[in-house]
Amino acid sequence: MAEIHTLRDLLDARGLTMDAAGVLGQVDTATISRICSGQARPTPQTVVRLALALGVNARRMAGLCDEAWQAREERLTDERGETLRQVDIDARAGTR
Repeated sequence: MAEIHTLRDLLDARGLTMDAAGVLGQVDTATISRICSGQARPTPQTVVRLALALGVNARRMAGLCDEAWQAREERLTDERGETLRQVDIDARAGTR
């Protein structure tokens, strides 16, 4: 069994799609997608809903959600160790 570090890992381990988790937890699928990609942090209410729906405690769920956020933050750090804002990344890529 693979180790579970993120909400995405938990969904994969349970054989659930984001849509199914959304229905079970009464959470919008887009919200789950943003949490899984690290683009958003869940509200406490969302953490509790997902925890109850997926059978883990709320503290564990908060940690799973935070892992994706932290991983994204690490990707947004440039070679000098400075955290980049999305607008800076887009500017470097020439998309803004």
